[in-house]
Amino acid sequence: MAQIKCVCISTQRKTSAKNTHQCRAALDGLDGDIHQGRGDRQVSMLPMEPVQDYFSKQGTPIEYGRFGENLVVEGLDWDGLTQGQKLTVGTVKLQIVRIGAGGPKSDAYQGEKVCAPMEKFFVFCKILQEGILKEGMEIAKEDQQ
Repeated sequence: MAQIKCVCISTQRKTSAKNTHQCRAALDGLDGDIHQGRGDRQVSMLPMEPVQDYFSKQGTPIEYGRFGENLVVEGLDWDGLTQGQKLTVGTVKLQIVRIGAGGPKSDAYQGEKVCAPMEKFFVFCKILQEGILKEGMEIAKEDQQ
């Protein structure tokens, strides 16, 4: 079973996000997030495993939102995700629009880039159906047609 470990919101670009534990997913993005109303990359997700590895190597507790991500998800088959794939979280429907951050690096954050350590793991989604996202909710891939 794949599930959401955190729900985070950024109020400024290129900064870490704050774990709000839940938020409303509207058709134009996550309520209160800097990316709301700014195109198709409305929700950014990271897999729990590399996030956990990163903080383990640092010898520090996990800081959800540290990389500017909206969701950290545990147990989802990330290697099996494809662009166009649809995901379901409660009543929320997401569609993957990009895999990997790429592009220009983010501004410095405590001596290193905000999202740089996780760039290749980022998955960006567009919201197709509204609802609430919160920690502990199951997330599932829809069968591709």
